[in-house]
Amino acid sequence: MILIIDSFFTGSHKYWGTQMKNLLPFEVELLSLSGKYWKWRMEGGAIELAEKFKNLPKKPDLIIATDMVNLPLFYAYAGITKNEIPCIIYFHENQFAYPESEFDTDKKNNRDNHYGFINITSALFANYVIFNSDFNRKSFYEGATKLFKKLPDNSLVKSFNNIKSKVIYSAIEKIPPRNKPKSNVPIILWNHRWEFDKNPNMFIEGLEYLQTKNIDFKLIILGKGTEDQKAKKLILSKFPTETLHCGFTETKEEYYDLIAQATHLPVTSKHDFFGLSVAEAMNQGVFAILPNHQAYPEHLVKNESSGVIYNFPNDFLKALENSISTFSNSSTRPDFFWDAVIKDWTKFINSL
Repeated sequence: MILIIDSFFTGSHKYWGTQMKNLLPFEVELLSLSGKYWKWRMEGGAIELAEKFKNLPKKPDLIIATDMVNLPLFYAYAGITKNEIPCIIYFHENQFAYPESEFDTDKKNNRDNHYGFINITSALFANYVIFNSDFNRKSFYEGATKLFKKLPDNSLVKSFNNIKSKVIYSAIEKIPPRNKPKSNVPIILWNHRWEFDKNPNMFIEGLEYLQTKNIDFKLIILGKGTEDQKAKKLILSKFPTETLHCGFTETKEEYYDLIAQATHLPVTSKHDFFGLSVAEAMNQGVFAILPNHQAYPEHLVKNESSGVIYNFPNDFLKALENSISTFSNSSTRPDFFWDAVIKDWTKFINSL
């Protein structure tokens, strides 16, 4: 039996864990905590999970933990060893590559490296480390290396260099592409969270720029937070005639129906370790306008005609204008599906 443990089971974490349980050709169980207060979950979630673990009727043969779990702390409190139960840690994200929030108080308290160090000790403890993108892997190693240089000695470096790791991408459900309605006007899509790290201000700036150029467009705004009155009021006040839809959708059917209407996806995010929403849009034939950082260039590997890469942030307006001006109703559809990803996971687990 494989046990997946996650102390922040919501959003992309919950989606990934549920799909792994349903699709892996093994017996898989989930042990999780709700997705709230992420810092406390990284600090103390391992202890809560360990107490739940002790009450399991059956102990697993393998543990797969996410990066939000303090893995050595979990093993210590659970009273188990790696010799008894080997473990893999799966990095949805890493704490070195997150942009700093203006609301984060840890910088003032000189705790900037604390959560990154939890990631390091978990990676050192695990038998194997899996990352969901090459950007995630590289940024973790770069961040850890910088941190080691600040330490009074480099005794951890040798152990860190012996970490075994590989990349297995995140994935999306195999939703058949909808028939894209013909449109004489580009339809611009936003299907991310309406939060600072996704950089909605830059997105708005791009739309206002198109208006100054007298370039017609329509808008479909989706994602958590877009139903918020403040965000909705902003969109409707600035683009009242352009907006076809604004707000979070409760059903996947409605979500994919709306995505399928769009023609262009301008991405302005400050960070993304994979970009599920980008993959979902691209699979419905939406042309992606992607920044040249984070994991975004990886979306166009072997799929060059599905989008364009721009130099972030300076070339965004130019890339947006060029893409919209050369409007086309057709776009190739790359594959980011679970069937291939589950094969990778299955082969890897069997190799252990």
